[in-house]
Amino acid sequence: MVDSVYAWIESLPPVVWLVCLFVTVLALVWSVTRVRIAREHERAAREEAIEARHIKNDFVAMVSHELRTPLTSIAGFAETLSDGWKSLSDAEIAEFLGYISKQSNYLGDLVEDVLVIPRLEAGRLRFRVENFDLGSLVHEVANMLFPPGGGREAAVSLPAGVRLQADPKRVQQVVRNLLENARKYGGDQVLVEGFAHGEQYVLVVSDNGPGVPDTSINTIFEHFEQLSKGDSRSSSGIGLGLPIARRLARAMGGDVWYERRFPTGSRFCFSLPAKAPVSEEFIPAAPEVLSTRH
Repeated sequence: MVDSVYAWIESLPPVVWLVCLFVTVLALVWSVTRVRIAREHERAAREEAIEARHIKNDFVAMVSHELRTPLTSIAGFAETLSDGWKSLSDAEIAEFLGYISKQSNYLGDLVEDVLVIPRLEAGRLRFRVENFDLGSLVHEVANMLFPPGGGREAAVSLPAGVRLQADPKRVQQVVRNLLENARKYGGDQVLVEGFAHGEQYVLVVSDNGPGVPDTSINTIFEHFEQLSKGDSRSSSGIGLGLPIARRLARAMGGDVWYERRFPTGSRFCFSLPAKAPVSEEFIPAAPEVLSTRH
């Protein structure tokens, strides 16, 4: 039986042998290629896991640093009030309470900024659409970040009676992050202007600072990106302000982008529909709705 099989194989024409050889080589090449691809995928997955771990560690370190500062201030002023409030004057007590309130607000803003992006990515960010006065909102944020007598001021030049249909809390969050960015990196002149552009209303936060370097223009809207990084960072923050502003604006049907200011400085523009958009991505319903943006 075996001899007959060998004899049959030997009787095959050369073309059949060539075809069999070609198929065998092709199978070997495909097998080697699959192994190489699998190894490359494994290597890429390992590198992504390492990068994700580094990002997580950097994020935890930055958040821990930023949380520690207001918590230390709150604890220190609260302990001082608790131990010596009887010997303090009314003016001193009011001053200490003012510091505690300011640091508490900053702490709340930081926590809200940390939570908003994963909520957006999960499609579970809550919006509450209202009709509100944009000028009052912007003035409130500007006075909070640039208080009178603080050495720096933000001029607000908005037409009277501008009302929008949106979530005022989220609009305030965008404006706060843009003004906070101007306060950290801008010069001594910060200006907020607004104008209607088609069906959108555009709010512009400009400053006379050094502007954004060419090498950073494409990265300033990425998570955790700061113009000054590491232990040498000269400004507080975890690099979430601009990414959050853009993601929130887009979730509400608008956008945030950067423009150069002549002759020097930056212009960060925030657009928002003049009327609440009616779509599956942003549903104006009361009292609260879940964004279905993915």
